[in-house]
Amino acid sequence: MPYSTAGKNLMLNALKGTNPTTPITHAGLYDEAAAITSVTGVAATDLLTKVGHGLTNGDLVVLRSLTGGAGLVTEYPYYIVGVSGNDFQLSTTSGGSAFNFTTDITSVSVVKLVEISGGSPAYARQTISFAAAAEGLLDDTSNPVFDVPAAAVVNYVGFFSAVTAGTMCGIDQVTEETFAAQGTYTLTDAKLDLNA
Repeated sequence: MPYSTAGKNLMLNALKGTNPTTPITHAGLYDEAAAITSVTGVAATDLLTKVGHGLTNGDLVVLRSLTGGAGLVTEYPYYIVGVSGNDFQLSTTSGGSAFNFTTDITSVSVVKLVEISGGSPAYARQTISFAAAAEGLLDDTSNPVFDVPAAAVVNYVGFFSAVTAGTMCGIDQVTEETFAAQGTYTLTDAKLDLNA
């Protein structure tokens, strides 16, 4: 169903906290671990399989190079659930039910996303604020600056309802930036668009 601009504005304003009051209040930075390649999956059980995958329940991942797995979307945030030996499942919410994909997966790469940590001064999520939605787009009104430790790599920005834990409301891949030494990362522009 295509949404009208007015409908988009109402939904985006809800994400910013107008109603309900669980808004996006903070942004955080993520690095991606090495891809777990040649993962397979069986639609009948929603199980993905890879010997020695190293994933644990609650891990945040994105999928790449997906062959099969109808219903799954690449670069969409999924959470790992149902880990048992070499098998695991995907969920669209942390601790939620397994996602029901409808065709077998012949191959997919699973990329774990890890929130940046450490450093001196230490990394922490930063406050972010948004203007009222207009033309179906929510634009930030702040430029949060993050302390980033040496050797960190920034690949994604996440948007959350709290400074720690909270609900992840969105995630966006950014141009990779590697920090040879302790430094800062400035989020110069963040836009939330229901079409993206």
